[in-house]
Amino acid sequence: MKFKALSHYNRDMDTRYGDCILLYDANSLIVYDCGHNQHSETVKSFLESNPLITHIHIVISHNDSDHTNGVIDLMDYLYDNKYNTSIYSSLYLKHTQKVLDLLDDGRRKKSAANEHILDIFDNIAKIIDKATEYSFEIIDATVDTYVSSAKIVGPTEDEFAEVVAQAIKDNTVTHIEGETVMNAASVQLKCTLDDEKIILLCGDASPSYLHELNSYDIIQLPHHGQLNDAQTIFDKLNDPYSKTFFISDNTGSAENSGGSVKLKSYMKEEHYKAALNTQDGVIELPSKSLNVNGNNHGNQMQRRMYYGDLGSF
Repeated sequence: MKFKALSHYNRDMDTRYGDCILLYDANSLIVYDCGHNQHSETVKSFLESNPLITHIHIVISHNDSDHTNGVIDLMDYLYDNKYNTSIYSSLYLKHTQKVLDLLDDGRRKKSAANEHILDIFDNIAKIIDKATEYSFEIIDATVDTYVSSAKIVGPTEDEFAEVVAQAIKDNTVTHIEGETVMNAASVQLKCTLDDEKIILLCGDASPSYLHELNSYDIIQLPHHGQLNDAQTIFDKLNDPYSKTFFISDNTGSAENSGGSVKLKSYMKEEHYKAALNTQDGVIELPSKSLNVNGNNHGNQMQRRMYYGDLGSF
């Protein structure tokens, strides 16, 4: 499959566009998150330019708005244009009993826990309601589930249940190993690209929930390039210098929710190959010259991407 990670628009570095990553072949498209209506418009244009694609797979990594805000707009378009559409998400209510077993205090009834889960994971609840209304296929994003030719590799059911239980127990925005419960158990996707490179997409997952990292050629650094998460991943790898890293930088966001500036500086200081970063524009794999909003800037931009121009342009 081919890979395209969407970026900012018209050099707007103030808007929080969030994530949208496309994996595609001649007949199918995987949309891994869609964090803004502008991304939805770009996906629509992509489909209009690729009329042989008939099956759309939407993977929702987790509940945060910068990963979900464009999904329903895209679903409206897919329904109106009669695309065969499948939605993959952690279906929280299917795991309520396991969550209650973890809480193990005897005070919470299943119906009350269900309502609490729907309140906490509200964006996903709205997406699933809309998918149900449209009679789209809805698939629980469990390990080893295939998404076209890609495969879900995390989180495990135990990791997922731990996150939901913690959210219910604390009854507030809480953290697991530095990540909010919204982020920690993001759905992870493994895909082999046309050049046989294997890529891991992980949303905002906690690094402790990422497994078999040495088996990947290209690794998304979670949570839009937060430095602490990336350092944990580097430490887990046998040879981090041999890997290619990818950052979906959340432009326009606060430093603690998406800025990659510190990470870019750190990687340069430690002599890592510069990560592919959507802050610099659209990323396409197998490798092409960096493409910014549809404009090919050729070798000059490719050199920037790989050799560490840390400024915006």
